[in-house]
Amino acid sequence: MNSFASLFYSLFPPQSMALTCVVLAIVATTGMALGSIKVKGISLGIPGVMFTGLIFGRLIGISRLSLQVIFFIRDFGLILFVYAVGVQVGPGFVASLRKRGLPLNLMAAAIILLGAATAVGIAYSTGTDMKAAVGLFAGGTTNAPAFGSAEEALKSIHPSTMPGTGTPSPGSIEAANITLPAFAIAYPFGLVGVIVAMVVFRFLFRVNPQADADAIAASEKGKASNLATMNIEVANPNLDGLPLRDIPALDKSTVVVSRLHHRGAMKIPTPETTIHTGDVLLAVGEPEEVHEFQLILGKPSAMDLRALPSNITTRQILVTRRDVLGKTVDELNLPSKLGVAVTRISRAGLEFTAVGDLALQFGDRIRAVGESSALDAAAKLLGDSARELNLPRLLPIFVGILFGVTLGCIPILPTSITNLPAPVKLGLASGPMLVAIILSRIGRVGPLIWYMPQSASGLLRELGIVLFLIAVGINGGDGFFNKLATPEGFYWLAYGAIITLLPLLLVGLFARIFLKTHYLHICGLLCGSMTSPSLAFTHTMTTSEAPAVAFATVYPLSMIMRVLVAQLMVLIFVK
Repeated sequence: MNSFASLFYSLFPPQSMALTCVVLAIVATTGMALGSIKVKGISLGIPGVMFTGLIFGRLIGISRLSLQVIFFIRDFGLILFVYAVGVQVGPGFVASLRKRGLPLNLMAAAIILLGAATAVGIAYSTGTDMKAAVGLFAGGTTNAPAFGSAEEALKSIHPSTMPGTGTPSPGSIEAANITLPAFAIAYPFGLVGVIVAMVVFRFLFRVNPQADADAIAASEKGKASNLATMNIEVANPNLDGLPLRDIPALDKSTVVVSRLHHRGAMKIPTPETTIHTGDVLLAVGEPEEVHEFQLILGKPSAMDLRALPSNITTRQILVTRRDVLGKTVDELNLPSKLGVAVTRISRAGLEFTAVGDLALQFGDRIRAVGESSALDAAAKLLGDSARELNLPRLLPIFVGILFGVTLGCIPILPTSITNLPAPVKLGLASGPMLVAIILSRIGRVGPLIWYMPQSASGLLRELGIVLFLIAVGINGGDGFFNKLATPEGFYWLAYGAIITLLPLLLVGLFARIFLKTHYLHICGLLCGSMTSPSLAFTHTMTTSEAPAVAFATVYPLSMIMRVLVAQLMVLIFVK
């Protein structure tokens, strides 16, 4: 064994770049293998690299590795992860806060704030160090970016003692950074605790998951906000001879008229097209507005314009040409220029009618109606290139990171206003995420397009979190095992379980008893508010997508709030 160690260190000298990179690769390989092992359908996933990192950090020792490389990998991995998350959630962030998403997001915010309050309360009532309480909050909610944000805040308060600043000794690292052992100790139950809460609610309320899924499906079908289509016969004599643009209330609604049948002929109408009694129009829009439009025009028609033989067809066209980005549907004026009607636009998983003031973004999928030759011309105008859609764009990524890191370093609240020990900054966790959300919603600035293919976004996100958790694990190996061997470590396990379960149970009970929220929606809410991979457990109960929908609704706000709350806990309560 000693001869193998001698050979190993002769090839990879201690504190060398080579040894550090080899250890990083070994930890990543073994950690992801560990994370892929499933028990009852649940696995550690990517966080498995943190636990193998803890083991290797203990066996090899942080002093044998290059501290500068470890700290760079940690911070750069965090930046990549939060930036990719921001790009992913940005386009649908505002939509997730609207209508039916608002109650779920308010409950998710309550879970986060209750968790923070519980951690602070435990620290004051038991005498636990507040830095450990912040680690328990981040670990008990399985949120690595929140831990990274807390470390950033700790460095701003105690820059001389925190790892990653200057050249601290391993002893000083262990003494100062008790946040990391607390995070690692609380993390495993953070994964399991969400499942425990789901099981408790299932048996407490005697829920049949499949029956609940059927009830949700019936409810959604009854109040679906999917776009409606209606064939309408013009029967209002007051509208005879009027152009479409002069029809009352049409300019203030989302209704789009995609086809017009006049005296046996089918055509694509423009705002200047005149209508006559007996004409049949195909209207697309929100169900309520389509119904109101029909009341103005006349009556529903038994004629289905889409089924009638004609040379008019429908096609999905991708918006990938730079020249049209930022232009509105009215500015394109496709009906008059090409004889093509744009009826719907799909963006970031959402579908809505193509109202005139809607500006096009890269990656939009529009549903266009017209003759084949006209649709070909529209596709050429809009781009319609799958290759462009899937092409990774590196320049916008680095420009976004530049802006994000810069924003994260700017004090947004000085100490003169807050009386805190350090100015409030967004840091390396919140700054890049906020910039990514804003830029991905804008879509384009000059020649730069902030659209990232889903495959590229997923790769960047997972690479970032793997690098971050590897560095966190290696850095905290000694502290984790030393603390776990003490009575305080077992207390931390209990405190972490309380921080995990108490907010979930309180908010879940409120949602079920007072708001009558469906059980599967509660499951998605619990997983999303904890940004937890435990959502996979719902697949063992039902094939319904209801939990995933609730998860996606609250995930963006939950991720942002957890990062900010962890930072504020440090700035407000750590002395």
